[in-house]
Amino acid sequence: MSEQYIKIPNKNKKKKLIYTDAPIGARPKKGGFYIVSRAFVKEGVTNSKAKLHVKRGDMVMVISGADKGKTGKVIAALPKKGKIIVEGVNIIKRHRKSRGIGQAGEIIEKEAPIFSSKVMYYDSTKKKPSRIGHKILKDGKKVRVAKVSGEQID
Repeated sequence: MSEQYIKIPNKNKKKKLIYTDAPIGARPKKGGFYIVSRAFVKEGVTNSKAKLHVKRGDMVMVISGADKGKTGKVIAALPKKGKIIVEGVNIIKRHRKSRGIGQAGEIIEKEAPIFSSKVMYYDSTKKKPSRIGHKILKDGKKVRVAKVSGEQID
């Protein structure tokens, strides 16, 4: 594999790109290089920022996995990991120990992140999942459009 470099904006520096097969959770503190996941970025592309097809606040439907068919609102988007947190989907249990005298331990249920590729945007007008396209309006503004109904999302 040949070495590839990325130019850092507002600085006259170049940093080396290293590709990995798994999504990454953190960046190295030293070394002068970026780790980029092949799952979200094509090799050779100079813009190494990962992108998701859904945003926080979108209604989505899970299309694969244990929670297939469930719908919910996107609570948080984690683009570096390629994951999102959906309301009421992928519920996990956390056991919390008691924190002193008189306070009992408890089991907390909360949503865990899932890969964004497991969900599709849910079109509320047609009541089915839809792919997302982009459209440029006459005033030059770029907006997202649901492919199923053709309605403007934002």
